[in-house]
Amino acid sequence: MQESPNPGVKWGFIAGVVLILLNVVTWKAGPQVLFSFWNSISQLALLIIFAVLAGRERKKQVGPYIGFKTAIKPVYTTFILSMLMVTVYQFVLYKYIDPSLSAAMKADTLAFTERAMRYLNAPQDIIDQQVESIKATDFTVSFTKSFLDYLRIVIFYFAVAAIIALILRKKAPEQQHS
Repeated sequence: MQESPNPGVKWGFIAGVVLILLNVVTWKAGPQVLFSFWNSISQLALLIIFAVLAGRERKKQVGPYIGFKTAIKPVYTTFILSMLMVTVYQFVLYKYIDPSLSAAMKADTLAFTERAMRYLNAPQDIIDQQVESIKATDFTVSFTKSFLDYLRIVIFYFAVAAIIALILRKKAPEQQHS
């Protein structure tokens, strides 16, 4: 019996294209939109939806029962492929298309950190320490940084994929022997 193709490849590609298009739209809208909390949440939600669709498609392929290992493969593949596509796109965007984005991201991170710490009533000396730490951080994009960020992302998404696979799995009922 021939195994069906991994639906994670299809859904990963679709998710990658959709996320890149969303990134292009938010980049054109400006740094306030591109770096917004809601943009990040929207992209995460979309990615999870595509991963669930991949898992559900695999479930339809194998029948009513699906084990954890069978469920996690397409879900995680969706994350790996789509995030690879997005990472390559963002590397090209930050490195070649709009190198000023690194400075804009640094400024946004500074402003967000200061706002958040003030909201949490952090002491001024702690706020100053954090601001100085961010100012000293290099936000320029390199191949090595992009690759390491990608590895961190896929490790995080493995945990998300595992949760989705646990939700999707359905064990076959135990056979009663008489």
